[in-house]
Amino acid sequence: MRPWAVSAVIAAVVVTAGCASAVDPDGDTTTPSSAVPSVGHGSFASCLSQHGVPAPPGPVTEPPPGVDVKTWNIAMAECSSLAPGPAE
Repeated sequence: MRPWAVSAVIAAVVVTAGCASAVDPDGDTTTPSSAVPSVGHGSFASCLSQHGVPAPPGPVTEPPPGVDVKTWNIAMAECSSLAPGPAE
């Protein structure tokens, strides 16, 4: 077999193994942890929206246009535990 063919077969095996789902000893398939949604910007944005503040597209430090300071402060106090931390 030619060296490039061996490399192609090895690459195909590695890619196929990486795409396979994990199976636990009981035979149930499991979801990789990276596919599980985490608490982050989505939860924070949803909370802000529930408190009358439209979800900002990125980090903000003041109320968006059309939102009064009182509504902003209440929303930030209620939702601060859901705010995403700094990027890792």
